[in-house]
Amino acid sequence: MRTQPLPLILLTGFLGSGKTSTLQHWLAHTATPLKRTVVIINDFGAMNVDAALLARRQIELRSITGGCVCCQSFEDLVEQVRALAENPEIDLVWIETSGLADPEEVLDHLSAPALQDSTVVRRLIQVIDGTDFPCSWRGRAVQEEQVRYADLILLNKTDRIDEQVRKRVEITLRQFNPSARIVTTRHGQVEPGLLSDGDASHARLDVSRKTNHHGDEPCKQEHCGHDHESGEHGHQHHEHLPHAASSLFLPLTAPVGRDAFQRFLGALPTSVFRAKGFVRFNDEPEKIHTFQQVRDQSELLILPLENREDLTTGLVFIGPHLDEDRIRALAGELLAASN
Repeated sequence: MRTQPLPLILLTGFLGSGKTSTLQHWLAHTATPLKRTVVIINDFGAMNVDAALLARRQIELRSITGGCVCCQSFEDLVEQVRALAENPEIDLVWIETSGLADPEEVLDHLSAPALQDSTVVRRLIQVIDGTDFPCSWRGRAVQEEQVRYADLILLNKTDRIDEQVRKRVEITLRQFNPSARIVTTRHGQVEPGLLSDGDASHARLDVSRKTNHHGDEPCKQEHCGHDHESGEHGHQHHEHLPHAASSLFLPLTAPVGRDAFQRFLGALPTSVFRAKGFVRFNDEPEKIHTFQQVRDQSELLILPLENREDLTTGLVFIGPHLDEDRIRALAGELLAASN
């Protein structure tokens, strides 16, 4: 029987900021018993790429797909956390939200009556891409909202910016959140205890847990100001006040050529803010690789995944008003050029 509320750690951050890298580093270096830790991953799209990357660790991993936990998938989140709180063998739960999640809504759902006495939000961590803050896309509003609610901000990718830019970003962060602790990081590498050993005394977290706007009721447009739809062909639509985004998933049924894949990524429409997924290449069809691309950055990360032969290969694209017809046509050209 549990004698204390189950601690929850929220890991937030805009698309491509480095949330999964941060969590991977924590899992690899923490002294916390991983057998008593659960990670819940929410990905905005039909395929949870981040969950597949973390599945190599010896932890209990739970995946939530098909929409953000702040609106479309919040009932799944509440139910999973409720069930975990009833298990006395679980000591800690990480929740990695979608890059488009509104932290106020997530905190609101975690203050539902079913969770109020059995859980406590220990820490709300915000990961910031130091090369792109404030965000250059219309998602800036939700990024700023994420910063406001954090009690720990990880200013990531500082190896790609100079000292002047870093100071300017920190000044801007302080304008949105004067009380949060700011820690600079590279590749999400930070002392593990800093992430998981925080207390629950942050004022905003306390206030959010004392007020419950929705409880267990479905998210209603007149209450939260969101407009969300789900398509039938592997794409999702998500709108948070001043920004709109859609997600498209395309399966890759066969290996592709490396050069053709690079040309495919270079030809993607400018509306694609984030691209990620799993792919097999013609010269090594027995291996699965993961890739990710953020905005117009030319960096492409190819990482071998071992013992994941059962993993579905495919591509996820996220951005404002995606040109889905163009992306599908390019994917067709990719497969044709690879035969």
